[in-house]
Formats: sequence, structure tokens, C-alpha cells
Amino acid sequence: MDKNTRGAQGVLACRFLARIVMLSYGFTATPVLAQDTIKKTSPSQTDMSHQKGKTGAIASPSQSLVIVKGTRQPIEDYLAQTNSSALKIPVAIQKTPAAVQVITPAVIQDRGVLSINQAVETVSSVERNLTFPNSLTFRVRGFVDSSTTLRDGFREQTGTQDIQGVDTIEVLKGPASVLYGGSTSSGGTVNVTTKRAIPKHNFLNVGLSGGRFGLFRGTADSNRDLCGDGKVIARINFAYQHDDTFRDFGYNETTYVAPTLQWNPSLQDRVDFLASWQLSNYTWGASQTPLIRKALALPLSYNFDNQTLGASHQNSWRLGYNWVHKFSDALRFRSGFASSINNYNFGTDRMSTFALATNGETLSREVSSGPQMGKDFDLQNEFSGSFRTGALKHDWLVGSDLYQTDYSAKTYSATLPALILADPVYSGLPGISRLRSNISTQAEAASVYFQDYISLFDRVYFLGGGRYDSTTTSSLNKMKEINTSISAKKFSPRLGILYALSRTTSLYFNWSTSFIPTSTSSFSGTPLSPGRSHQIEAGVKQQLFHDRLQATVAVYDIHRSNVATTDPAHPLYSIAVGQQRSRGIEADVTGEILPGWKAVLSYAYTFACITRDNKYPVGSILAGVAKHTGNIWTTYEFADGTVLHNLGLGLGIRAATRREATLPNSFYLPGYFRLDSALWYKFSLHGRPIRAQINLTNLTNARIYDTNGTFSMRAEAPRSALGSLQVTF
Repeated sequence: MDKNTRGAQGVLACRFLARIVMLSYGFTATPVLAQDTIKKTSPSQTDMSHQKGKTGAIASPSQSLVIVKGTRQPIEDYLAQTNSSALKIPVAIQKTPAAVQVITPAVIQDRGVLSINQAVETVSSVERNLTFPNSLTFRVRGFVDSSTTLRDGFREQTGTQDIQGVDTIEVLKGPASVLYGGSTSSGGTVNVTTKRAIPKHNFLNVGLSGGRFGLFRGTADSNRDLCGDGKVIARINFAYQHDDTFRDFGYNETTYVAPTLQWNPSLQDRVDFLASWQLSNYTWGASQTPLIRKALALPLSYNFDNQTLGASHQNSWRLGYNWVHKFSDALRFRSGFASSINNYNFGTDRMSTFALATNGETLSREVSSGPQMGKDFDLQNEFSGSFRTGALKHDWLVGSDLYQTDYSAKTYSATLPALILADPVYSGLPGISRLRSNISTQAEAASVYFQDYISLFDRVYFLGGGRYDSTTTSSLNKMKEINTSISAKKFSPRLGILYALSRTTSLYFNWSTSFIPTSTSSFSGTPLSPGRSHQIEAGVKQQLFHDRLQATVAVYDIHRSNVATTDPAHPLYSIAVGQQRSRGIEADVTGEILPGWKAVLSYAYTFACITRDNKYPVGSILAGVAKHTGNIWTTYEFADGTVLHNLGLGLGIRAATRREATLPNSFYLPGYFRLDSALWYKFSLHGRPIRAQINLTNLTNARIYDTNGTFSMRAEAPRSALGSLQVTF
């Protein structure tokens, strides 16, 4: 995309933002800042039993409170008392027999993060994975065996999501096949819950941000009760961002629009209609660094692409609904559907091969380009409710899930002139482009699942459940006209128990399993058997400071089997006999220590290695996995009545030990210590609440790299600053 086209997109985005402001200026002011929302569960949850027919109102600005399920809560809360990912029903985190963490809107706003990949840094054992720029794939507990994430409880492959449309981010540790089916990662699952329309509220939140490397960002969040009685409510979120990245002649540009509509035809029914569109234009330069030791000594601004290469584009559409019907306090029904279409057009700046010559100075390069498309369709139907049998209370759930994902890719490859690292010339053009591959894959799954969460005397909690999946995975090689297919049937059980030693202290244990279908084929052309994993986990949960602080400490052991590994008889193909293991200890602490003093702390010890393989030595450490990682984010906001009231300060520390860069292990990526900070001030101008904020990231200018052990690694940005202004109308 040339500069004129990029500029036109920016102008259109700014006009769209201005139009939202003008149309909404007369709305009734609501004392909520740009990222503050009324807390809700995921639309995949049957939460209508808690609504009692009416939605609570937002309190006055002086109170800074919202009404959440009948409880007054500060809008600046770091601590979420309940989660909706672990059990698919709202359950207090303190009573959930699993490790689950929730990143709240307050944490996202105070840290000034611009992506979900940044937001998950506060959670132990979770890191972004090296895939497409702006994609949502994560390494959890050392494993990255799936690109599937959850959006509002629905599966999606390698999607994108602007942070502007995010309400909360929930991280469920360990295999999650029981509730969400195959293709979720063995280490854990990230569920992104998006913003929903809020009944009986009219507001407009507008934000502008600017920072280093030419960053400009504009956002808007508008909510309107169309009927005034909470029957029909509309909400739209918008974001536009442009930045030049920290790499020479790089850029990234994103436009995001997400309208939602809520219809409440009766006290028993609620229907949410969901849609979003996101357009991304970017270069790959900031995302690809050769996985060689010499690259670690080059400046972070060094680009290994050529300036003459074409950029890449991505166009994503999503559409869905969620309907909840409440028969009674003891019986509910939910039906939900989500669809997504991701169109990629990868430019010639996407490297597919880096190789350093023996002289240590000449880098050979190969590029790959072409169109790719991914589609996801997920239909869920669930009944849930509660009943008692003597002293036992049962919160049960049964459901069905029909899921289909399609993927197609046509890839062209070409050779670039070699790059002399000490004296780079960026004007060379690619050689003759040749069709390298033309494939399409499809995976279908029909599933039924059940779960029973049993409580005894508010002291002992049992969790039992299972899921039966029938899957078919097919792959078509259009160049060789080879069509292969494999079917699999799998029952995935899950067990858990939690014992409350006291109201604030709980011990828990769980055992869970998962399986991951694959489209990778063997020499005979048959797709490999699905990967399998199982986990045992035990931990303790502790509430402190009058329940304002939640701490979870967990130990776990995960085994993966049927991992694709080299076929000794046919080295260019794979067989499913590999095994891997990850075990570790992790701790997460979130909440308010004293009035105004909040913190998020996490630590993880992770040992992930190969236990069986035909190519790599047994005992090899998985690439990109640090044994020790830690994070501290803490803030303090001065209270009303003090000289510095409405002033807030934040300080963050993130550190990790060195990591193996490759398989087989050959050299290390360096450990790092990163320091972040924040400063904000809240005030009112002509009755409009305003928040001015400055975030400084990587003050230590640490060189941070991550990799999945293939041919490249990704560098994080050096020292940078972000200034933002958020206004509520």
C-alpha cells in the first residue's frame, strides 16, 4: 500500500470518529472513562439468573461505583471476583478448582496497552506466540500446540482483535477440551470477552493517543438506549491506529469497527447481536529477525527486508448472536453462533527462509507471498440450571457444539538478493516467483458435553464433566491432486475438587485431558492421529485484605503425546509418536492492598522439554520457554480530600531468564529486565470527565526477543512513550 492510500484510510477513519462525536454529543453524560464498562459475564454464559429483570445503574462520579449483579463495586477494580471461562457458568474464583486469571478493564487502561498480546503479560505462564502480526495465539505453560483462541467462548483460528473492543481477558490454565473441544492448546486457553450494549445508559467515550515511532491512535465507544426502556440498545466501538514501528521503513495501520445490538423482548429473554470488521495493513519487518546469534548484536531498527517489497493486508469480518432464555431461577437455555472470515494477502516482504553463510556476513533470503483465507463457524446450544439432592447443591450444564474451520493458502516463493549485514542494500527486487504450494484444509466437529459442579455445606466442591467429540479433518493438495481425510472420536473427561479450609483459604486439585486434530500428513498421505494431552494440577487459593486481594499458587504436570516428529524412513515427512512434558510452579496475586494501592504480581517456573522424538535429543528444552519469569504492576491513586487527589502513579517490572532459541538447542536468547511506568490525572472540563495519561515502556531499553524455534524471532520495541487523552460525553 502506498503512502497516499494509507493517508486516505487515515482521513476516512478520522472523519468516522468525528461523525460519532457529533451524533452523540447530546447524549446523557455517564461517569465512565474511556475503558470503563459495566462488568458482565461472557455472552456464552447463562447469566440472566442474576439480572432479576433490571440492569443496575451507574453511581455518581463522586462515588465512582457501578452496580454489578446487585453489588456496589469500584469501576477501577483490578480484581474480578468471578470468572466465566473455567466452568461456563459464573463461579467465584475462590471456589473454582482450576487456575484461572481475569484481566480487568482497569488493568488494561492503567498499563496503557495497545494490544491483547501486551495485556496478557501480567498473567503467569502466558506469552504471545510468534505467528502473523497482530494475531492472537499464545504460549501457555510452555506449549503452543494450537493457534485456537476463544472469543466470547467461541473457538477461532488465528484471528485478530483490537483492544478497543475488549471488555475482559480470561486465561484458563491447562487443557480445556471438555468445554471447548479439540484444537485448544494443551497448556491453556485465552478467552477474550468483547464489549456489549448496556441497557438504560447513553454515553460516548472518545480517546486520542500519540507516541514514539509515529504512533497515532483514535478511539470511540458509543452506547445508546434506543427506546429508553432497556428493550433495544445499540453500541459501537471504533479504533484507528497508525505507527511506523521501530524498524526502518516499517509501518502498521489498523481500522476497527464493532457494532453490537441488544434486544430484551421480555424479562426472560436477552438477545445480543454481534459484529465486527477489522482492516490491517502492515509490513513484516518488525516481526521477523533471523534466528541467528549474530542478529542479537545488530540494532533493533535494523530491517532484514528490502524497501522495495510489497506490504501485507488482512481483512477480518465477524458476525454472531447470543440468546439466553430464563425458564426459572433453576433452568436456563442458551443458543449462540459465531462466524469469522479472515482474508490475508501476504506481500513479498514476508520472509520464509533466512540462512547465514559460513563467512558470517552474507544472509540469503527467500520470500513467500500470496492469498490465504481462514473461516470459523461455531454453533452452541446449552441448558443449565441448579437443583438439590439433600445436602448437595448441583449446578449443572449440558450442551452441544457444531464447529467447522476452513483454511486455504496459495503460496508463491522467490529468492531475494543476498544481504550483506555490514553494508546492507535494500533496493533489490525478488527473482522469478514460483508457485510453491496450493492447499486447503477443513476440520469439522460434532460434540456433546456435560458438567456437574457440586457443593457440600459451602465447604467441599466437586467438579465432574466430559465431552464426546466426533471430528473429521481433510486436506487437499491442489498441486499434486492429493485429497486425504481422517476421522476421530474421543471422550475427554475432567475431574476436580476444592476444599475450603476457611472462608478465605481453599485447596484444590484437578485432572483434565484434551486432544488436537491435525491436518499434517504422513508419507502415505494419511493425516496424522490427533495429538493428546493430560494434566494434573494442585494449588491453593487465598483471599487477603478483606477479600480485596486474590492469590493463587499452583503446581502442574502436563504430558503431550502423538506429537509430530520426523519419520526415520522418510525424513521429509512426519509420524505422530513424539512426546513432550511441561511441569512447573506459578503464582498470581491481584487486587487492592490498601485503599488506592492496587497490584498485579505473577511468577512462573516452567520446565518444558522433549521426552521422545525421532529428530531432536530427548531432554531438549522447548524453544522460547524461560525457566523463570516474573511480573509486577502496581499503582497508587491519591484519594479525595488529599492535595494530589485524582493523580495516579504506576510502576511495572517484568523479567525473564534466558531461553533456548532453537531445537536442537544451540544458543540462548538473553534474559531481560524491563521497567515500565505510568502517570495519569483525572479532572472535569465543562462537566465532561477527562483522563490524561502518560505511559513509559521499557525504560531500561532491554533487548527482548521471543521465538518458537523456527527460522526467525521477534524483537520487542525499545524504550517508548505513549500519551493519551480520554473524554466522556
